[in-house]
Amino acid sequence: MIEVKNLTKRYGNFTAVRDINFEVEKGEILGFLGPNAAGKTTTMRMLATLLDPTSGEAYVCGHSIYNRPREIRRLVGYMPDFFGVYDDMKVIEYLEFFAAAYRIKGPARQKRCNEMLEIVDLDFKRNAYANTLSRGQTQRLGLARVLLHDPQVLLLDEPLS
Repeated sequence: MIEVKNLTKRYGNFTAVRDINFEVEKGEILGFLGPNAAGKTTTMRMLATLLDPTSGEAYVCGHSIYNRPREIRRLVGYMPDFFGVYDDMKVIEYLEFFAAAYRIKGPARQKRCNEMLEIVDLDFKRNAYANTLSRGQTQRLGLARVLLHDPQVLLLDEPLS
């Protein structure tokens, strides 16, 4: 599912990630542990094709992060530590907006959004404004959003924060 070979990211003289190597097979769970500025988020952003590495290579579901970023984005659900919600959107509208962006159409969109609300135990907040949710509820909404398109790989940055 994920193969990383000598992946490196530098910002000027600062090396955020240095020559890391690892593999994650289907069904495996990998967690990054380390202090702030250890390169955990940087690594996830490179795997999600949101940040270009300085050197090295990575494959997600057999696709190179250099050559197939669009395909990788279809296969990955990436949830950053902090993400914005729209002040004027209800929880269900937020999910429907992203489901539309994932090209989930018609009755399938409504069904999928309802399923995700149940999975993350937010159905009781479906008509609440997204910006009124607690931090934990916002994290669960973010998880529902990244699960909408049934990704093969989940990249969750600080999912327990």
